[in-house]
Amino acid sequence: MESLLHVLALAGIYGLFALGLTLIFGVMEVLNLAHATTFAFAAVFAMYLVGYAGFSMWMGCAIAIGSASVLAVVIDRIAFRPLRYRGRTVWGRHVGPLLTSLGVSTILLGLERSLFGIDPRHFPNELIASKLFVLGNVRINLIGITSFLVLVLVVSILIFLLNRTRWGVEVRAVAERSETAALFGIDVERRFMETMALSGLMAGLAGVAWGLTFNIASPETGAQLDVKGFALIILGGMGSVLGSLIGAIVIAAIEVFGGLYLPHGLQTLIVFAMLIVLLLLRPQGLLGKPIQQGAR
Repeated sequence: MESLLHVLALAGIYGLFALGLTLIFGVMEVLNLAHATTFAFAAVFAMYLVGYAGFSMWMGCAIAIGSASVLAVVIDRIAFRPLRYRGRTVWGRHVGPLLTSLGVSTILLGLERSLFGIDPRHFPNELIASKLFVLGNVRINLIGITSFLVLVLVVSILIFLLNRTRWGVEVRAVAERSETAALFGIDVERRFMETMALSGLMAGLAGVAWGLTFNIASPETGAQLDVKGFALIILGGMGSVLGSLIGAIVIAAIEVFGGLYLPHGLQTLIVFAMLIVLLLLRPQGLLGKPIQQGAR
């Protein structure tokens, strides 16, 4: 039972993290290598606000999550927007944004080290202890369960917004072909900005959930999820919101249950071996759309 709860906690964190990457790739067709740095920033900043600046738990976490959303918009303005209208070339659409986001990520990592130091930070132990309780022989982490419930809620809301609202229609139009969407009067730049803000919100939620669940974070924490986050969105299907949820559950289950019965580190090998097999058999991922030559 405790292992199952741990799966849900990890799935909540992984899913929220991957959902931000999925939104960016699905709408803007770029891989944001600064996403993990945003995740780490939210975790460390929340711990700083609560543990050192004297903010309450909820206020500190809310400020950190909101700051991550703002940071994502800033990353878009620095790393992606300058390359957005340089033609539909491989460089302008994919390679350039990949490299600029890597550069921004490196700069942000340096700034985080300067501001918060390189040593791991923690929330006050008494605050974390209040979120744990024991039921029989099972220790239950309320934050872990809450993070998974938040993931399910966010996925449900996004699916509704993308499929049932005018805003969703416009976002999908921008994702399909931004130039054509602009001809129909859609504010493409605004939709890009909103997408980045939402992705930053997801990274912020994931970062704070990580900090509250494991009570340790440093500027390097994001590196633990960087490659894993890309594996998640590939497994679930590039650009698939629901796929992020399913991919998160699958990888979290392999890590937790694999850790119980397999030698240390072997569960990660299984995850990436499974990913390779999936890419060979179904390149679009579990819920991704079939890849068409010459699309877009």
